Amino acid sequence: MENCKPKIYNSYDSHILEALFLKYGVSKYYIRKCLAGNAQGIKPDSIKKDYLIMEKKIKETISKLIE
Repeated sequence: MENCKPKIYNSYDSHILEALFLKYGVSKYYIRKCLAGNAQGIKPDSIKKDYLIMEKKIKETISKLIE
């Protein structure tokens, strides 16, 4: 029992998932699978890259609003 670790679930920004859903036309399940690294190929790489770009832009916008 001491070695049991709780499973950690990743949470992704729902607004970014919606934008990627509209851009790529794939299911949100597939997008989450790509972000988790469970899908291989060119499209999952593009989805990961776009997610990171969008997440960075959102954080920059929020930090500007706070200042």
